[in-house]
Amino acid sequence: MAKILTLILALASVWLDYTAYKRLKSHSINRKILYSFAGTVLASCLLILLTPLFMFIFIDAENSQWMMKFSMSILTVYLFFSVSRLFAYAFWLPSKRKFWMKAGISAGALLFMFLAYSAFVTRTDYKVNKVTLSFNNVPNEFSGCRIAFISDMHIGSMWNAESELEELSELIGEINPDLLVFGGDLVNIHNSELSPEILSLLGCIKGTEGTFAVLGNHDTGAYINGSTPESRALNISMIESKIKDAGWTLLRDSTVYIRRGSSCIALTGIDYSEKLLDYKHSLNAIEDFDVSHVYKNVPDSVFNITVSHLPQLWHSLCDNGYSDLTLSGHIHAMQMKIAGLSPAALMYDEWSGLYERPNGKLYINDGIGSVGFFARIGARPEVTVIELRCE
Repeated sequence: MAKILTLILALASVWLDYTAYKRLKSHSINRKILYSFAGTVLASCLLILLTPLFMFIFIDAENSQWMMKFSMSILTVYLFFSVSRLFAYAFWLPSKRKFWMKAGISAGALLFMFLAYSAFVTRTDYKVNKVTLSFNNVPNEFSGCRIAFISDMHIGSMWNAESELEELSELIGEINPDLLVFGGDLVNIHNSELSPEILSLLGCIKGTEGTFAVLGNHDTGAYINGSTPESRALNISMIESKIKDAGWTLLRDSTVYIRRGSSCIALTGIDYSEKLLDYKHSLNAIEDFDVSHVYKNVPDSVFNITVSHLPQLWHSLCDNGYSDLTLSGHIHAMQMKIAGLSPAALMYDEWSGLYERPNGKLYINDGIGSVGFFARIGARPEVTVIELRCE
């Protein structure tokens, strides 16, 4: 679908560029301006040619870190130029008056600057969301327990991973949470993204009473070209080993109990198994995925927090009485959220922030990293600080 949309956008851009060029000639515009416009269009056309080329050929042949970063860079510039020009044409081309031409060019330039800001500033401008959640079954000893929840780092697609993780580490250190929970997609493609330097920084991102993580779809190795169940299992095994070296505990369909005095709460992690890979791009609630075995030995009386990379499992977790609070990521608000509005809202019932049902709550974190293009258009990378309260 992404490839088809890219080609449609490319063809639309070429047709509109030609229309705009003819309009400029009809206005007898100064030659320098005309040549500048033609040069800009030519550069954009090269990007139009390069983007599908990389999407159809090179990415399919090799998806190493440098190749992914290079292709993401091309796609980002291409999208910024294309969207800005199309926005300008929306003002300009319906009317032949020079006023609307100038208004369109100004509007397109402003949009391009905003998009550039989203790539160079917003993309790494961490936001701390503080949320207080009350439950009638939280033990008194855990009232006030603070959980820092982060998700979707996609380390391999960070432009400067060490610098960005160092900033995140300092931010988590200032928060000093009791628990640190990570919601999946630590890497973008391959376990090799977790270098010793990266693992050292991850080791500084922690909670005083424990640091816990689950796998996401990108962690499974499913996006490595020519992947097989065996190669995916090996990739996961390497990630699990490296996460352990960083001092994190990986929850794979397993539960740990956090104890304070004579009380405890349960923290369960849903593993991203081979079966769950079939749902990695599902838009609807997943009702037919059985997780009963995960909770087989978890007492119903214990307050349960479940970490599931896919928020689409929440309905099932609630309806079966497994989870009091579910923490998820995956969607990133599609890296576009302005004034609380996002294209994700048109595709998902639950896509960002807090959701409540009579038998449970869900919080979806907007993630840290980026996928596909190097920008977060209004959707700032998020660190969620959840404070538990006893009703």
